[in-house]
Amino acid sequence: MARSTSNGVLAKVVAVLEALSQIAFARDVGRLDLRTAQKYGWTIMTAQYPVFDVIFNHTTAAPLRVRLTCDDWDDRPPSVELLDAAGGHLTTPPPNAVGIFHAGPHHGTGRPFVCMRGTREYHTHESHLRDDWANYRGQVGNDILGLTVQIWRAWKRAVK
Repeated sequence: MARSTSNGVLAKVVAVLEALSQIAFARDVGRLDLRTAQKYGWTIMTAQYPVFDVIFNHTTAAPLRVRLTCDDWDDRPPSVELLDAAGGHLTTPPPNAVGIFHAGPHHGTGRPFVCMRGTREYHTHESHLRDDWANYRGQVGNDILGLTVQIWRAWKRAVK
């Protein structure tokens, strides 16, 4: 009997944590308005927990699509996938992209990745295991939109 009670309590705790994660996601993504998305040249594909999927558009370069999977937000940083506009995974980083765009492959995904504080791929990479997400979470610019803007800025510098 005690075991089933502890399983029930655990299930309730998990449900509460999931609800808090959804609330934090909605708060962060809810700050993005249409005017800001247009200013940045973003097309929002999905903003439904736990996925924030956005295309970075450019007048002379191929668009870059990034999909942030924010399960357990903000206890864990988002996982960031680099995609083409149609949603296919990139096999190489965006052209001319340096800095945070790593050719990889990342040991967990086998693909190129964003190697930047605040991304799950960075914090789980063997060379950054001691740089814990807890050191950055909750800081200005490390919410979902702030991380997305950092990635967008790095990409924009590459496509000039």
